[in-house]
Amino acid sequence: MAPGVTKIYFTGPAGAGKTSRLVARLVALISANIRPDRILVLVPQQAQAAAFRAALAQIKGRFRARGEPDITTIYGLAQQHVSLFFPLIAERAGFTHPQHEPVMINVEAAQYFLDQIVAPRAADFDDLKLFRPRLLGQILDSMNKAAECGFGLDEIAERLGAAWSGDSQRLVSFRRVQEVALDFRRYCLDHSLLDFSLQMETFAQHLLDTSSYRDYITARYRHVLADNVEENPPVMHDFLAEVLKTCDSAWLAEDDPGGYRLFLGADVESARTLRALCDEVVSLDHSYTAAPEAVAFGRALRQRFGPPARPSSVPSLPLPPEEGVALREALGDAPGTTKYWTGMVDWVVNHIVDLAGRGVHPREIAVLAPYVEDVLRFELQERLHPHDIRVRLVRPSRPLHDHPIVRMLVICASLAHPEWGQPVLVSDLTRALSVAVDQLDVARAQLIADAALKASTRQLVPLEDPALWQRVGMRFFERYSLLQQWLTGTADQLDLFWQRLFTDVLSQPGFGLHQDREGALVCDKLFRSARTFREVFERAQLTAQELPAARPATAPFDIGLEYINTLGEDIIAAQYAPEREPDIADDDAVLVTPAYTYLINNFRSRYQFWLDINSLGWYERVYQPLTHPYVLSRRWARGRVWTEEDEHRSRQLMLNKVIGGLTYRCAGKLYLVSSQLSISGQEEAGPLARAIQKVLRQAK
Repeated sequence: MAPGVTKIYFTGPAGAGKTSRLVARLVALISANIRPDRILVLVPQQAQAAAFRAALAQIKGRFRARGEPDITTIYGLAQQHVSLFFPLIAERAGFTHPQHEPVMINVEAAQYFLDQIVAPRAADFDDLKLFRPRLLGQILDSMNKAAECGFGLDEIAERLGAAWSGDSQRLVSFRRVQEVALDFRRYCLDHSLLDFSLQMETFAQHLLDTSSYRDYITARYRHVLADNVEENPPVMHDFLAEVLKTCDSAWLAEDDPGGYRLFLGADVESARTLRALCDEVVSLDHSYTAAPEAVAFGRALRQRFGPPARPSSVPSLPLPPEEGVALREALGDAPGTTKYWTGMVDWVVNHIVDLAGRGVHPREIAVLAPYVEDVLRFELQERLHPHDIRVRLVRPSRPLHDHPIVRMLVICASLAHPEWGQPVLVSDLTRALSVAVDQLDVARAQLIADAALKASTRQLVPLEDPALWQRVGMRFFERYSLLQQWLTGTADQLDLFWQRLFTDVLSQPGFGLHQDREGALVCDKLFRSARTFREVFERAQLTAQELPAARPATAPFDIGLEYINTLGEDIIAAQYAPEREPDIADDDAVLVTPAYTYLINNFRSRYQFWLDINSLGWYERVYQPLTHPYVLSRRWARGRVWTEEDEHRSRQLMLNKVIGGLTYRCAGKLYLVSSQLSISGQEEAGPLARAIQKVLRQAK
């Protein structure tokens, strides 16, 4: 770096030291007595702020400068600043009651309100054959992309239509989606509710160009550190472009390859426009954390899918030479091929057990696939358990209601609130008791459930029959009685009720969540979700008559019951939100996660297992008829038609990036495996498997 250079744009692969440089820069600024509250640190998600906060904690005691750095995401910053300047911009932004306090709603509350707008029109979307949660999630996703990229909701139908060449009925569905989005927006404006899209639109279109706000950020942010700028939407780059004009110093970092959050609005080319506003672009080509053999293998494989596309103004850096590196050394074993899906799981389990026997910690191993279902976690868990190897699943889009612990808590809430009128089935209570009570198997739980629900289907009753407990086991009598008495005598707000149930009963010895760290994380997520849902109604002071689907004044309305019903429809937590952090237990367990989740969360592993390498899922985008990451972007020209050539090029580019991202995050060996028949019994022959075979043949 040349003397006097203060604004630097770093680019390079994962592990090249970019984040380390930014963290060191933060320490250096504070050590130089720069006011910490004049420093802004931007990261794509809160989990990636840990390194900066850890460095800050180490130096905090030695320096007494005023304030602390603002370490946040663009989403957190936008929410904070929109709230701060809301009285100034509310009327201009179209809010019906600009004097009211704004109420920020998360993705779950947004889906609840949107669902009430969609429900009366559900038949209008029958041709899409989408489950309700996916329909709601994709409508919100299209709204989010419009806000992040700066185009209006009234362009959604036209843009989606540009990517469709089938039946004209789909174009009608696109217009209906746009109408729903506009109706939802009007409802939010009328009630001062700001979902993610309205927060971002208000920030980008009504706050960022306000002179008083520009004066504020000019005075506030004199030094800027921004990590992984390629994983952020254009609205962040607009903000940084404004800050770069007036700040004293700025260090920005881009992962290349990167842009894995494309489906959440990330725009690599938009990020690269910031290079022109910096004094110097520093390229860091060497990864200090990745195995050279894995990098070389990934580079050879990426060439099968073409070089990453770059604008002509940004020259492509030549890849380092591959001489002297045997590509086969990147693999822990020859690629595995089995006929059936279960055989592939056996192959993975055998190799994990072998690694563990050689002293490898489970946390150093990641099992990756284009899609990860619960059955994969279950099979791995059951087969690795005898070897004392734990498994943890990270799948942020998993609906909360899918988890057995959540279903158990829902049953407990229904039993404790008979006024809800929610009858409990014997089968549901059986599963709930087997989860709630430690060592209670399903057969014994059914005996208890049959007896408990004879008198009432809405409340647990005392069970004193000695013959029953002789069959079940007397050690379970006390546990059932404690649970029954607690549920009969407790009625709180739903989130408080669940917290007390966990603390007083379920986490105690003899119950299913005693010393269960993963279960505690699931509970915490549910408690926070229910609390946030309740607080939206309380802050907005919404009544049943003010909901999108207004209720009669005489109809009973209970926020807890509303949450339970919404949860049961798999609407709650059915969509990954940019601010949501994955549930990650800090323990020694094998990580099981989709490849995109692995990259988005910047995981690193010593050993990676790539499953289903012959699956088309590595290459094809998930079917999402009501949203599109390319035509709903800033760089897509209005009126341009999305062609098959565009689709092919986008698939090639994304698979190129995924391969590069995974291999740069592998510190040891890769294990590749496939099955001739997928879990559904279908044969697949995707391009990734063919490319791997060609690379290995040439490496002989």
